[in-house]
Amino acid sequence: MIWKKNIYDTLVGCATACDEYATELSRQQDIEELYRCIFLSLDCSDLCRQVAVLYVRGSENTRLLARTCIEVCEKCAEECERMSAERACQIATTCRQCIRVCMTILEMTLRPEDESEMSRTLFVALGRQEMLYN
Repeated sequence: MIWKKNIYDTLVGCATACDEYATELSRQQDIEELYRCIFLSLDCSDLCRQVAVLYVRGSENTRLLARTCIEVCEKCAEECERMSAERACQIATTCRQCIRVCMTILEMTLRPEDESEMSRTLFVALGRQEMLYN
């Protein structure tokens, strides 16, 4: 699997946007009516972030989680579209971009020469993790 920065950036961007949106919604007066959207946004955020981690690591399980991510992003996008607010529509668009990226991941095939790159990819991922958490 060839690592592409735009795939990682889209996944992390969706995770961040959905996280922020869930926080925004949790501050609303009518929070009881927003529970489904809040929970779907949080689910979407968690899955996008995890797919990004697996993708950078070069994990053989990336595609498995990408399939689930597509389903959850779709639910989140549909729920946001029902709300019809401008911010909700932005989140729906972000989720749909993430769906396209996950579809790209599903279309990628692991080539024999990629296996030799797996250990190098792991060290790159570990280096990025250090940068993120330090």
